[in-house]
Amino acid sequence: MKKKFNIVYNFLPCILILSASKMTAQVGFFTQNPVHSLQIDAAKDNGTAPDAATQSNDVIMTSEGKLGIGVLHPITKVDLRSVDNKGLIGVGTNIQTSSEAGGGAIRYNTGGFLEYSDGEQWIALPLTAPTKALVNANKSSAKNIQSNAVTYIDGWVETVDLGTGPDGDFDPVNGIFKAPRDGFYLVSFNITLANGNIPKNTFLETAIESSQSTDNIPIFKTVNSYPAFQAGAVSNYISGNCNAIFNLKKNDTVKFSIKHTLGSARNTLNDGKLNNLSISEL
Repeated sequence: MKKKFNIVYNFLPCILILSASKMTAQVGFFTQNPVHSLQIDAAKDNGTAPDAATQSNDVIMTSEGKLGIGVLHPITKVDLRSVDNKGLIGVGTNIQTSSEAGGGAIRYNTGGFLEYSDGEQWIALPLTAPTKALVNANKSSAKNIQSNAVTYIDGWVETVDLGTGPDGDFDPVNGIFKAPRDGFYLVSFNITLANGNIPKNTFLETAIESSQSTDNIPIFKTVNSYPAFQAGAVSNYISGNCNAIFNLKKNDTVKFSIKHTLGSARNTLNDGKLNNLSISEL
């Protein structure tokens, strides 16, 4: 009995070799009808009638040595142009020298860009700089400002916002700017209160405030003071302005406020030429 088992065991490789020589030209894994030398249906969803969507998770190797990932008929040596639009290549970092990697190699630099090798050195691929943030807005509607209280200014009307998001970089309704990326931002803010009595020893404070406190001055303020007058009572407009440069991180915010000590509520002047702001990414 043991002898018969050995005969079968020794004869098995011959059976496999003979079988391999008679295999069809196409080999499929988890797919019934492979169309190329090798086809792997990773999701096992091709069924009897595969379409472009179910084949978007297939891996193909043609008789010409072309590799298709999600592509049934690859055109290039490696083709990832699948119908699900997920044909991305993840390029990692690399510590090889350019000569070790060879000309034509590509790697990711942790500085946030790609490099290619010409066989002698790693060269940064040219980058198209993103559109820098630029916001201009004014306010023509009156806003009531209570005395001796910080009031954030909202209800702006944008004239410029180069932000690429669906709502730009500035929220005019709430008067809040959100930084699209890390960087330095130049901010200017002007406000004017409507004509009214100006008591002695009062002031108007204008402020620009950011949410970032690390390596940054989080708030800038200017104060226009009215300590004394020769006349007994003075009535006029009062204005304030403030300028700042902020070191912001992505999604940090900037908002605008004023505070006065006039003793009673005062509206902002309804003139957009005297109430405005601008934000420029440096």
